[in-house]
Amino acid sequence: MKHIDFENIEEKFDAVQSQESWATLAKEFDDSDDIYVVANGGLWSCGNHAADDCTRLFAKAGIKKNVNSLDSQCLITSVANDYGYNNVFLRWLELQKVTGKMSDNPMIIGLSCSGNSKNIVSCLHWAKNNGYKNALISGAKSTVLPDGYNEVCFDCKYFHTTEILSLILFYDLIHYCGAVCPSIKDEIVRKGAAESLSRNPLD
Repeated sequence: MKHIDFENIEEKFDAVQSQESWATLAKEFDDSDDIYVVANGGLWSCGNHAADDCTRLFAKAGIKKNVNSLDSQCLITSVANDYGYNNVFLRWLELQKVTGKMSDNPMIIGLSCSGNSKNIVSCLHWAKNNGYKNALISGAKSTVLPDGYNEVCFDCKYFHTTEILSLILFYDLIHYCGAVCPSIKDEIVRKGAAESLSRNPLD
């Protein structure tokens, strides 16, 4: 039986953690009051899940830090219709700033398998122009990102490896900032034990 290739993902995880670019991203993430994650497709799903878990676990640990992802289908389709898909995330960030939802100390993190996603790179340009911390997490080295931007590159062959590694590293950021991910057993104990399932909902 053939198994899917995850490109020795644990070795890639260790390699990323040894990068100076990752150390910089982690420190700036820790120093930021709120973080905005922008990504497309599968990476958007990973970024959205990471944003929810980060915010939830930070709050549980008493850490005042919000991690945000654009998850409004109404806003996505409205902005795409009015300004084009390449401006969806950029307009979202501008709205967060104009409405006062964005703090004075934000960070913008872009996720891109190719490193070249136009709508993601434009958000990093916007962040830098506004004096905000920013970083690109990429599966392959970007060929369009100018010098002076922080890029954490996984050097991956496959999309799926990039997506899973991105999510794993967000959990590493949770621990870096002083929060913890509970074990399944701990959560079962906390809830007082799992309720047994019944075929009859009235039982």
